[in-house]
Amino acid sequence: MKLEFYNCPQPEEFNKALIKDAPAFLDYRPDFSKIHSITEEYKKYKNIVVIGHGGSITSLQGMYYALHQFSTKHLYIVSTIDPDYIAELKKSIHPQNTLVIAISKSGETVTQIEALLQFAEFPLLAITSSMGPLLDVAKQLLGRVVLHPPIGGRFSGMTEVALLPAAICGLEVEAIYNGAQVWYKQFADNNAAYQAASILRQLEDRGTVDVFMPIYDSHLFPLSSLIVQLCHESFGKDGEGQTYFTHHAPESQHHTNQRFFGGRKNIAGWFMATDQPLTDAITTVPKGLQNIPLKDNHMLALDGIPLSAALRAEMYGTLEDARLQNIPVIAQSIPQRTPQEVGGLIAFWQLYAVYSALLRNVDPYNQPQVENSKKISFAKRLQQKGLI
Repeated sequence: MKLEFYNCPQPEEFNKALIKDAPAFLDYRPDFSKIHSITEEYKKYKNIVVIGHGGSITSLQGMYYALHQFSTKHLYIVSTIDPDYIAELKKSIHPQNTLVIAISKSGETVTQIEALLQFAEFPLLAITSSMGPLLDVAKQLLGRVVLHPPIGGRFSGMTEVALLPAAICGLEVEAIYNGAQVWYKQFADNNAAYQAASILRQLEDRGTVDVFMPIYDSHLFPLSSLIVQLCHESFGKDGEGQTYFTHHAPESQHHTNQRFFGGRKNIAGWFMATDQPLTDAITTVPKGLQNIPLKDNHMLALDGIPLSAALRAEMYGTLEDARLQNIPVIAQSIPQRTPQEVGGLIAFWQLYAVYSALLRNVDPYNQPQVENSKKISFAKRLQQKGLI
């Protein structure tokens, strides 16, 4: 993984005193023999429907779409109770060819249970705690239960929460896990995740409260949900923290570049890309089109240029513009979307979130402002039923 910093302050010296207790996810090792055994048990299903919210699904979503060219299954993630979406999904699947995986650490997320009940006739695998409504529902529906480890959802990417569904989809989960270990082993030492966290913390102190994240890889873009969750839930509290907003690039250049370059000067850029795609294509300009004017040249100028090189030019054109305008910007890239690199990328953002919280003196692992709206929403359901 490569990180480049432009127009940024120097990272602060790594302070080991800041790292008092290692996060639980660093030392957790999933039971791979059990993962492979369960994967074999469910290999006949060609469709996998995963029902969950937040950390229960964001790591899996990032893994699957980054590596879906290696997958042997179709994965559908249900993180909504939108009735139209659920109805359309159910038209395309059947209990004979579809496994439903319900994931919730608490087991009492109301919308997750409501969504699950729409699939009550499907075979079920539940990943949840040893007590709670989801566990009881799974038992009543004769589903299999795998216990959720005692690790918060957004940090559970290298546990059965994400790795078991990923394995069922055919991904190389041990390679993903090993890629994460490379970063986990650096936690108590100076590393790029700490340096980035230190730089962004300093930028926030100087008034940079927004971070624009264009992602120049369509397959990495679904990982953005995990990145935003890790940043907002881990250190967006007690009046601290920046807003991270991700966009699919280069499409973002046609709208959000206007805000990035022309709006308030309270923004940094964080560009993400893959150096080498798994496949490439060369632009060929037919003879009859070669003399058509294009910019200050002709269409022939595009002939023979790989799309990967053109995409890289789009990213570095925008990055260079930011550099020239003295806008703080980070460029992050992985060599290629391999299981090891994707695992490492997830681990990088987990460490970045923890360091960012510790540097702001807030708890990385709680999310106190998330719960109140859930209570209000459940009360409104009771009002609908006339129960309160």
